[in-house]
Amino acid sequence: MKYLLATVFAVAALATPVFAEEDTPLGKEMDKVNKAVKAVNRALQDPAQKDTSKDANLAKLADAKAAMEKSLTLEPAMAKDVPAADKEKFLADYKAAMQEQLKVLEELRAAIADGKADDATKAMEKLTKGKKEGHKKFKKED
Repeated sequence: MKYLLATVFAVAALATPVFAEEDTPLGKEMDKVNKAVKAVNRALQDPAQKDTSKDANLAKLADAKAAMEKSLTLEPAMAKDVPAADKEKFLADYKAAMQEQLKVLEELRAAIADGKADDATKAMEKLTKGKKEGHKKFKKED
């Protein structure tokens, strides 16, 4: 029993930093983006939903866009660890990356609005790639 409790407490202590970024205003906005994009991606992968979920997907992407635009006004938690001399460039790079993601989100929206499944898939892949690259550069490691 002691070992079980020790393991539970150790796991809880290690898991705490994983959620630290999500508790920030930026983390909360990016969580909104992530949930909306994942829902759209699931709908795009489901042949039964491809035609019937267009309006719902466009609404989710509008929510994701609003959250992403709000994210542009916020700083990543990692910014406080960047040396003062490099902070301006760090924040400019962050905003440029977010602007690029907004463009790709618009590509996805346009593809869905026009019923272009292949273009939507390509845009979704670009969003995923941009997310991974952005997290490497602008998010503290979990």
